[in-house]
Amino acid sequence: MADRFKFAEVRQEVIEMLKKDLLGPSSENEILNQNPRFEYIVGMLAPQTSENDSNEQEVDGDASFEGDADYTAGEDDDNEPVFTNRFKTPSSIGISFYLESSTKSFNVDVTWGDYTKASDKTTNKEGKKVDVSTYTRHPQKETVVIDLQEFSKNKEYPLVCDSNVILYISKIGLKQGYTLVTAYVINKRKNPESDIAGMMFQVNLRAYSQEKMDIFVAEHICRKILAVDEFYFAQRPILGRGRGCAATWKANKNGRASEIVSTFIPEYEFLGVSAALEGFDPFFFSMRTLSVAKKKDDIINRLNVLADSYEDWIQKKLVHDSKMDDAKFKKEIGDTVVNKCIEALGRIRAGIQLLVEDDISFDAFCFMNRSMILQRNIMNFSKKHGAGIECAFRDFVDPRNSSNNFGWRPFQIAFILMNLKGIVDPEHDNREVVDLLYFPTGGGKTEAYLGLMAFVIANRRLRTNESDEYNRDGGVTAILRYTLRLLTTQQRDRITKMILAAELIRQKEYPKYGKEPISIGFWVGGTVTPNTFKELEEDPEDLAKTRTARSKKNSIYKQLLTCPFCGKPLTEENFYIDIPTKSVSIYCSDDKCMFYRYKPSNKMKIPVYLVDEEIYAKCPTIILSTVDKFARLPWDVNTNALFGRVDRICSRDGYVAIGADHARHTRTEELSTATLRSIKPFLPPELIIQDELHLITGPLGTVYGAYETVIEDLCSYTIGGKKIKPKYVVSTATIKNAAEQTKCLYGRKVTAQFPPNGFEIGDSFYIREVPVEQDPFRRYVGVCALGQSVKTALLRVYSIILQSAYNLSLDDEYKDVIDPYYTLVGYYNSIRELGGAVRLLQDDIPDRIQRIKKKYGMSRQRFLNHKVEITSRMSSYDIPKKLSQLETPYTDRNCLDTAIATNMIAVGMDVDRLGLMVVTGQPKQNSEYIQATSRIGRSYPGLVVTLYNPYRPRDLSHYENFTGYHAQLYRFVEGTTATPFSARARDRVLHALVISAIRLHYPEFASNDGAAAIDKLTDEQLNEVKALIMNRLNIIKPSAKADAEHEIDDFISNWKLLATQSKELRYYVYTTKTYNRLMNTYGEVCTDLESRLFVLCVMLRVQQICSITRRTKSLCLIIIN
Repeated sequence: MADRFKFAEVRQEVIEMLKKDLLGPSSENEILNQNPRFEYIVGMLAPQTSENDSNEQEVDGDASFEGDADYTAGEDDDNEPVFTNRFKTPSSIGISFYLESSTKSFNVDVTWGDYTKASDKTTNKEGKKVDVSTYTRHPQKETVVIDLQEFSKNKEYPLVCDSNVILYISKIGLKQGYTLVTAYVINKRKNPESDIAGMMFQVNLRAYSQEKMDIFVAEHICRKILAVDEFYFAQRPILGRGRGCAATWKANKNGRASEIVSTFIPEYEFLGVSAALEGFDPFFFSMRTLSVAKKKDDIINRLNVLADSYEDWIQKKLVHDSKMDDAKFKKEIGDTVVNKCIEALGRIRAGIQLLVEDDISFDAFCFMNRSMILQRNIMNFSKKHGAGIECAFRDFVDPRNSSNNFGWRPFQIAFILMNLKGIVDPEHDNREVVDLLYFPTGGGKTEAYLGLMAFVIANRRLRTNESDEYNRDGGVTAILRYTLRLLTTQQRDRITKMILAAELIRQKEYPKYGKEPISIGFWVGGTVTPNTFKELEEDPEDLAKTRTARSKKNSIYKQLLTCPFCGKPLTEENFYIDIPTKSVSIYCSDDKCMFYRYKPSNKMKIPVYLVDEEIYAKCPTIILSTVDKFARLPWDVNTNALFGRVDRICSRDGYVAIGADHARHTRTEELSTATLRSIKPFLPPELIIQDELHLITGPLGTVYGAYETVIEDLCSYTIGGKKIKPKYVVSTATIKNAAEQTKCLYGRKVTAQFPPNGFEIGDSFYIREVPVEQDPFRRYVGVCALGQSVKTALLRVYSIILQSAYNLSLDDEYKDVIDPYYTLVGYYNSIRELGGAVRLLQDDIPDRIQRIKKKYGMSRQRFLNHKVEITSRMSSYDIPKKLSQLETPYTDRNCLDTAIATNMIAVGMDVDRLGLMVVTGQPKQNSEYIQATSRIGRSYPGLVVTLYNPYRPRDLSHYENFTGYHAQLYRFVEGTTATPFSARARDRVLHALVISAIRLHYPEFASNDGAAAIDKLTDEQLNEVKALIMNRLNIIKPSAKADAEHEIDDFISNWKLLATQSKELRYYVYTTKTYNRLMNTYGEVCTDLESRLFVLCVMLRVQQICSITRRTKSLCLIIIN
């Protein structure tokens, strides 16, 4: 494969073509056949006094392209466009920068191009003489010396070469001995002879020191107060801002520069990071080596080398850093940073010591490594075998083949080590800590927490004791939660393969790692997988029911499109749905697969459960869920089973939740009489993992945080009177104020970020930035076409990029490196905006591509034959198919030309091939911008073109600060918000918590008719429910305790009143002819009685909470079916 610098070279070719087409010129004295006003869309200044309508264009679509009213992001925000009937070409641009007040002068170069029109005669195809206009460019340049002592506030400098072009300088003195200077160039040409005579093209400003001194000073140096996180970015200072354009500079290490330059199409190369440590072999932490129990001494030595190296780094880079000589810095910042690193080091050493002293922990550690390397072996085998390449699995597990070995990244093994103590010892203080894995996108966070999950599985089962109050052999061990369907689609493939690996090891060493299978359950929405087997029953006499049942079955088939072991396609013939036994058995049809259906012996089912009812009955080891699914808790007592709360086992169905009704099954023609026996409960889940924590914010975070009160309680148990809570691990690449966020969500007072920051954003020991000179990473390019509609800019940007990539693919020099930039991923902030792009791709863009081919004399035209859309309108089962399409290289005739998407792809889409994205409009959240653009450039240098809407204030601001913004990208991530127990949140979710706590904790209230027994709720039970919620409020919002307690009492009173009515009360019934109901589904009509007492609404999607209007005494549960 070509080196990364060759990919960067072809990437730059695309950028240069973009500049050439949008800004120009192709040469200093170019001659155009088209009017430059329409040939170019950026870099122009119109006369300030001109009233000529030709300087304006009709609004013809803007970014809001009419169409669907279905929105996915940021419609109601402060970035709405400034409405106007016409787009007006600006008459000035400027750059702002800081100087020391002692600076006496600096120079400004003003350059631009003027075009003159000429007519000539030429012969057309028909042989007739016709008039042809040409436009010749005349470069202009003038240097102005600015003497800052000549004026107090501002001064105009008419240029010598054209007195109607004004250089305007303003200055503002600052208290700290610095001056803010802004230089504008203004077009004041009067009464131009033609539409282009008054225009200035390719305008540029360059401010610099005549002596080439570093006179320009960074913003943070000029301020007395340093922002809390600003010192991390001191090596990437902001030295200037554009005004109607962007500004660029080259800073030295002291936060100064010798020149500031304006630009209309700015570029910024974002640095990549490396998780490798200098001096460490990639296989120093080999999974294979760390899995061999006989090599314990070697394993411990290797782990100690990691801890020792980290300690050395802390001493050299932090404790003895020159910054610590500053007493103020040491007190306010330095000591805190050092202490957090030392605390992380202490936890890592404690984890290593645990492995030394505790044989069970070391055994579990080896199991984890065996599982993870086998998972990687399975992944490689399935990829190759699934592609139809002849191969044998034994070749992928052969230890003699070095390609079958895999090494942990140091941060991954360190993160696992620091969590071992809190997992093995449930009473340890670390159990209460929320551990945040904070690492850039694509860095390997998933493998880190997968390893932790594998350790927990083995540790739990190895400690099985018959005399224990809880059964450790089985039950849900870890809960892994995501927020988006796309995320679960790709991540679950890796998780499922780890589960397969762990299960194969368990079977090989049976019964060491338990008698119960290691399995996974996909607990997601009812629109994705069925909730019950009754939904799958067909009725020949009821065609509608049959169609619905078949549709539900089809949804099951589409959850696993390929065998997780061998990669071969799975069809409906591979799913054996047995409604009487309430089971779905999945086998592979490939005779070389471990899960082959017709193996003569040791036949194994793929250990995946897809139907809610079977998940409750089988209690799989891992639950993979979307966060909103937990709103099922007040609706279904069977959810108790997910938390180990089972007390019976049915020989036909499986485990039975505490409080659930379950009669013995009688004998049938096919099945014998079922037995039902009592059992002890499972140990509750010990580990809860939340990926992409930054998405748990706003209404979703508010509801999620409230439900977490009950979830944590159901995952808790007692030892010697002490309540043992589950361990929380969360991960993200973009978040701010994480400690406050986790406090609101999980009620935990301590959050530990790993890796903890050092003194520089580019080095935290475990993460090290790689200079662009060593490894090009991701280049951001900005386009903001003032005076043009966004529709026009979008058309021009897409067309030139698509045709340029195609033209380069025909070049022998670049044909082997163009693939990452061949498929254009278009990112939009809403489906409405995306809809406009669909229409452009159908008509306008192909027409423009044809013009580009002709204009630049290209040999062939690109035709857009393959386009996809990735949005929330897409069915879940379509996601893997479209992701597979994205992986198709350009040499394949089915390669995609474009893939337009909304924030569906902002997280979880990992397609290594992709290297090109156009972002239309600045996303509302900076975290979304980072996450979305991180989808590309994972394996090859990436190119992100951000197309700003100049009529949206936030877009224009980001464009003008393009260089500074991208230099400190992570600094601008907004803090997340979640208010689980605010007044409005309590209106909507407090009652759900009360019902969940009562129904799931007390068996007498569990069944549907248990709602009518509310009068039997004792004061002790009610106080326990109150205490559960009050204890959470003590941490999150103590001021709301009195109101919350009063609201609980009111709700219980209304519940009791409803239970005294003539019709018996149920938690839920579809109609109220026979029974009253305590709960109602969202959008369903309420009876008069319900309206008088309370209205209990249920949303089908958590995100819809914003649209629900508050009613008097309204109660609101959140659910996804």
